[in-house]
Amino acid sequence: MQWEKVELAARMQNYIRDHCMDADFTMDALYEAAGYSRRHACRIFKELMDKTPEEYVRAVQMTASAESLIKTDSTILDIALDTDFESHEGYTRAFNKLFGTTPSRYRHGQVPIPLFVQYPIQHYYSYLKQKEIQEMENQSNTPQERESSQSICTVTVIHKPARKLLVMYAQKAHDYFSFCEEMSCEWEGLFNSIPNRLETAALMTLPPSLHPEGTTETAAGVELPEDIDITVPEGCTLLSLPPCDYLYFQSPPYEKEEDYCIAIESVFQASQTYRPERFGYAYAPELAPSVNFGADTLTGGCIALPVKKL
Repeated sequence: MQWEKVELAARMQNYIRDHCMDADFTMDALYEAAGYSRRHACRIFKELMDKTPEEYVRAVQMTASAESLIKTDSTILDIALDTDFESHEGYTRAFNKLFGTTPSRYRHGQVPIPLFVQYPIQHYYSYLKQKEIQEMENQSNTPQERESSQSICTVTVIHKPARKLLVMYAQKAHDYFSFCEEMSCEWEGLFNSIPNRLETAALMTLPPSLHPEGTTETAAGVELPEDIDITVPEGCTLLSLPPCDYLYFQSPPYEKEEDYCIAIESVFQASQTYRPERFGYAYAPELAPSVNFGADTLTGGCIALPVKKL
């Protein structure tokens, strides 16, 4: 029954992602695509997503409008009209209520805002299911069998210059889902709202020198240019990172959202069996954060681990 609910919410998520910016989008069409009554679909969606479908759609549309502020030269009024507002003033009030600043200030200044991220509902439930499968396989398979089941990953050496790290610490979390439970998942939209970030926001494992007492090694962060001038959001810290080499482990793209955990696991397995010493490097987690970029269907999974030359 739970998976039936997940599949219903996933259908609605997919329809919203594909059509909510269409000129002829309606909530009635969304409920029709869900295949259930409006009342039933709304109840299940709210139960799993913690937002009503209407709230979810508005968050997606407002986030798209915020991205238009940065990526286009359209006037704020035109963007407001495209987002189904009748006036500049109404749009500005809604924008400020959702993001804590005005459209004009976000467009012209380095003010991070909590953009809404459409996390596929299958990711969390696939994670739980995959954990059960892995536990059973680890009990029944030999180490050789587990190693032979790995997917092929590419490995690339990348040199990173001196840079800044905008980071959000946790006090209890030790992985992605426990971090989101403790700190919420808004960190990804917040960090990715910074236009001139060097890479996408990611979950990180920090060396002891970079996380203060009372926090865990698990944090969320985004790398920024060394000379950036930015308003540091509440609850975040801006650090300086020295130059460092990284090994990037990248899995192939995948088709099904429920294969999210498999893609992540494949890059971690690859990093555990890879021997950088053969190419003149050694892992150096004490020098810089280890980075988990997550996974999506278009790019696959990706992690980046700091290394030093031998």
